[in-house]
Amino acid sequence: MFVQALAEYADTYLAGQLSEEAFEEKPVQYFIELDETGTFLNRTENTKAVQRGKKTVVTQEALVIPKSPVARNAGIHPLLAADDIKYVLGAGAWSKPDQKVRDEELREAFAQLIQDAANETEDEGLRACAAFYKRSEQLEAARAAFSDAKAGTLVALSVNGPVVKRQAAKDYWQKHYRTTAAAERVVQGKQAECLISGKIGPIARTHDKIKGLASLGGQPSGVSLMSFDKEAFRSYGWDQNENSPVSPDRATAYVLALNDLLRSDKGRRKDITGVGFIFWTKKPVEFNPMAEIDQPDPSQVERLLRFDPVADPDPNMFYMAGVAGNGGRMLIRYWVAETLAEVKDNLKNWFLGLRVANVFTGTLSEPPKMWQLLRAIDRTGEPPADRVIALIRRAVEGNAQPLEYRMLSAALARLRAEQGRERLNPVRAGLIRLCLNDQIRARNLAGGLMTETLDLGQRHPAYLCGRLLAVYEGLQYQAQGGEVGQTIVDRYFSLASTYPALAFPKMEGLGKKHLQKLRRDKAGARVAIEKEIDRLCGEIEQACGYRFPQALDLDGQGRFVLGYHHQRAHHMALALERKQQENGSKPELTN
Repeated sequence: MFVQALAEYADTYLAGQLSEEAFEEKPVQYFIELDETGTFLNRTENTKAVQRGKKTVVTQEALVIPKSPVARNAGIHPLLAADDIKYVLGAGAWSKPDQKVRDEELREAFAQLIQDAANETEDEGLRACAAFYKRSEQLEAARAAFSDAKAGTLVALSVNGPVVKRQAAKDYWQKHYRTTAAAERVVQGKQAECLISGKIGPIARTHDKIKGLASLGGQPSGVSLMSFDKEAFRSYGWDQNENSPVSPDRATAYVLALNDLLRSDKGRRKDITGVGFIFWTKKPVEFNPMAEIDQPDPSQVERLLRFDPVADPDPNMFYMAGVAGNGGRMLIRYWVAETLAEVKDNLKNWFLGLRVANVFTGTLSEPPKMWQLLRAIDRTGEPPADRVIALIRRAVEGNAQPLEYRMLSAALARLRAEQGRERLNPVRAGLIRLCLNDQIRARNLAGGLMTETLDLGQRHPAYLCGRLLAVYEGLQYQAQGGEVGQTIVDRYFSLASTYPALAFPKMEGLGKKHLQKLRRDKAGARVAIEKEIDRLCGEIEQACGYRFPQALDLDGQGRFVLGYHHQRAHHMALALERKQQENGSKPELTN
């Protein structure tokens, strides 16, 4: 399914490149500018300015250049008029000491190919390039201009424009490619059923390299998705890629698709903690699910929250793969194919599941960004790749991929390490709520689903204990005002969220002192808070049969956090409402 979808992508989005199989787009960094006599003029950069968010970034511009008809990991195989700098200029600052002789051999082969093409086509641009290689002083001048170039730099020759764009050069390379590919890349005398098209015919002996995974563990020279390069991988007389038979045209298609998807300037790739997520739809659409997961647009989220899959059963397919490299191999860490209607419905439930009362505003929280979720479970924002994949799967595949307790454990661990305002982070509270509800549904746990805001009907003792902690915190602020240093929550949160029976008796003693102070200064507030404490203590004892639970499991710890968070947000909403009433304005309704 994966390679079939990739081949379809090439047919839909890259039809022009498929029709010219001898060429491919690559980010060429420099041009060697020559005049009609082969004189070196200067070095120019092939760049463009791209707007990314609020920043303008200068990137290398892509150029359609010749594609090798053979695997270039062995032997000498130059490309016409555009290639690696060691082919174009031979030995230079970019060469390793023990590779200089070899690099000169590559340059000689490159120059000979230019000469052959010039002789056959009689093209003026190719003739100028051939003249350049016959003039050693011009070649040395070009090498001097590239003294800061690095190995692997792509360079193209230019005579009043890139030579590879000249029709004569294109025609020559097209003929050269087909002749060489027919001899080198098809298994002679063998036919099989193509795994992609299902048709019987010749099969490709090797497949092109996939580029763009060097930053994710792959070799800079490229990686392979299908490759059988060792004796142990071969059986029943099948050699190399005969083990996974794919026709030459379909092998070209899936590799072309991967190379296009892995380009950072196409907007179809997002790298997160060592995994590259590539994504596309079967038919072109403007809606981008990965963009909404990574950087949700509030207006787009509002439209998603109103989405009805029955009214809009969009059958267009959405594909996503999580990929990485391992030396010369491409790893598929994740793969999903869903209809766009299902993805939209799952994203709707994703944002609803993450929504929770915001302690600081008294309203519901904004849709979280992916980096915020990652920081909610890891101090550096770079958790293990499996947790990133779990979050992506939950967003795209919905309840079919519930978040496990390890995600809840990571969020709780980070929360206990935080102090002050960060402990009340609505993104982390929303993630805890989603984890809890996923496990409540998956395991049919008692206690009911956790709501977005304060649930007065929730009788789980852990949730009630969390609420009680928030009430004690509010009591401390009422009694001490702005003189609070280390709060009762700073001192007892970790203990109270795991062993309530040990923490709350200590807080009771402090609470009595605070109530005594309020009796003198704020008698009305004292009565209200004391009644709330007595009511919550009574409900806790009624719910669990004893005064406070001895220990809380992960489920209970999550409920405790939400109880505390909900109660704090409720207090904030009441305070804002009172303030608005005092100012004579009608309070705005929140969801």
